[in-house]
Amino acid sequence: MKKNSFLKGTLILTLAAIVARLLGVAQRVPLQHIMGNDGMNLYTISYNIYGMLLIVATLGVPSALSKQISEYTAIGKYHEAYQTYRAARNFALVTGVIMFFIMMAAAPYYAQYTLAPQAELAIRAIAPAMLLFPLIAIMRGYFQGLQYMQPTGLSQIIEQILRVATAVALPLLLMYLGYNKDVAVAGASFGAVMGSIAACAVMIYFYKKKRAEQKQRLREQKTHTRLTYREIYKKMLRLSLPITLSALAVPLLYFIDSSTGLRLLVPHDERISVVAQHKEAVIGGKDITLPIAPSLYQNKTTMVPLEAVGSAMGGTVTWDKAHQQATYTKNGKSFTLQMNKMVIVNNRALGPLQLAEGTNIAMVPLRFFTEQLSAYNDAMETMGILGGSAQSLAGLPIIFAIALSSSIIPVVSSAHSRRDEKEVQRMSSMALRIALITGVPAALYLTVAAYPVNGFLFSNTAETYTKASLIIACLCFGTIFQIMMMTSSGILQGLGRTDLPMRHVAVGIAVKWAGNYLFAPLLGIYGIILATSLCFIVIMALNIRAINHYSRLSILGEKWRGFILSALLLVAIGLGIVEAGFIIQPLIPMPAFLFFGIESIIVALFSLAGYGVALFWLKGIDVREITYFPRVAQKAYHVLARYRIVPAFAEPLDQQKSGLP
Repeated sequence: MKKNSFLKGTLILTLAAIVARLLGVAQRVPLQHIMGNDGMNLYTISYNIYGMLLIVATLGVPSALSKQISEYTAIGKYHEAYQTYRAARNFALVTGVIMFFIMMAAAPYYAQYTLAPQAELAIRAIAPAMLLFPLIAIMRGYFQGLQYMQPTGLSQIIEQILRVATAVALPLLLMYLGYNKDVAVAGASFGAVMGSIAACAVMIYFYKKKRAEQKQRLREQKTHTRLTYREIYKKMLRLSLPITLSALAVPLLYFIDSSTGLRLLVPHDERISVVAQHKEAVIGGKDITLPIAPSLYQNKTTMVPLEAVGSAMGGTVTWDKAHQQATYTKNGKSFTLQMNKMVIVNNRALGPLQLAEGTNIAMVPLRFFTEQLSAYNDAMETMGILGGSAQSLAGLPIIFAIALSSSIIPVVSSAHSRRDEKEVQRMSSMALRIALITGVPAALYLTVAAYPVNGFLFSNTAETYTKASLIIACLCFGTIFQIMMMTSSGILQGLGRTDLPMRHVAVGIAVKWAGNYLFAPLLGIYGIILATSLCFIVIMALNIRAINHYSRLSILGEKWRGFILSALLLVAIGLGIVEAGFIIQPLIPMPAFLFFGIESIIVALFSLAGYGVALFWLKGIDVREITYFPRVAQKAYHVLARYRIVPAFAEPLDQQKSGLP
């Protein structure tokens, strides 16, 4: 394959990945407005377990398949390539079905474990996507092995478009039809299923389009070796398992948070955990057996026994048989519930109070109790902010790191295969330097501008607004280490040491798990965020130490001082504008979200511009290194240099060598 074709393919995949990721992030904004922070927590719980199991279902096989298909087709072994693809396809179909049944069966128990039994519907709604996505991943790997990148890129974009459209439209429709928030969240989760159908249709279209060419190549090959499934899987898994464990880093972190967050933030006396059709439950932190198992009302509302759950929560229930109503009292507050009438708490219609079929046991919606638990509701809101708002914004600075790590692997790998250690050292250092120079300002911008960005994009009450902004700021700051972690992992893969990122991720995950339990009791949600940052720092440090064994890195050298001063200038400018905004906003008759949007743009323009100009004048970057940036950035630099805004580099643009793809 020609170099230009390879670079074109890499560019297609990179751009498609960026567009798909941006659409995925953008999806969280309208969802948060529709479902609130507590609803976003339920959505995050379902999406995180799905994302983790999807990686397990594919076991990194698509990447290994791509490599094997590329090797076979390069030497004309088309039969062997097709046999390998067919084995991988069958593997994906089987693992997809297995993971689907695991999700469906485990949904109520996992939801109970997370202390969010309301998430059961959302987990089951997203589970059918598991039937198709492993197959889609295998087909993408097959086409990439053929150096045919268009199907992968197009399927990613169409998948996200349909996923976002469904995830936004379906909750709105369900809530309009009178369904409660739990069902609306399930509708949002179902967007992944629609996205998988769209992506699968695209892949099948391109496969059929290529089928005639594939058959022709198979006919042209005179002899071939018949490969056994055992041979194929042994070779494939040897390549794919390290990739899988490395790819699990971030999904596993988020899975840990959604699995343990409520348990760490909710006191024992406010814990309610039930499973439909099972009498065993945890109420008020105690294991009890209910007189009748919880059930679903009209397949959308979890109903529990009023008296059994109420007394376990420390309340009392008195009956007025003449008026067919019950009064529930706890901590001096009383709620009157009318038999066969809608139960309303906090202005929310939850479902009816009614007798269980064939019994005299009154059943009430589970949310009747959870809506009264202040610590529990606060934890639901907090975890919803972390998963719905903060994690979506924290995904933006790492987009470039993903593109950079994808492009650096073949460059470093090529230099390493030539035993050009000087080039390995130069390109590895350059990749980490560019990751710092470009990733840090993006992370710092979201950190200092968290308040206006939060106000512009998301909907929060006066009580949760400041907390939401702080959570966003803290998590986005930690992405600095995530960017370096991902880039250094890409370098190690380019050096052929895919086993090292795998080991380092395992250590980092252990740090994260222990950190959650160590810091959350002391710092609450900020302890959970701290544990995440420590995980990234540990993996990053181990990666860089491993790279140094191959080639001594010089990431910034003497440029550290200029880089740090430029970053501090960005922070100072950003905080200054935000502080000025607090003074100016009350004086301007303008909707708050619009003011915050304008303020976010002003912070971006002045703080990032100040950082960029200072970086050059304070020698945080060598002007000659502009040749390693994309052509658009090079042209922008020369325009600025022409007006002496940044120091000039004498070498003409048309004589410069291009660097990283």
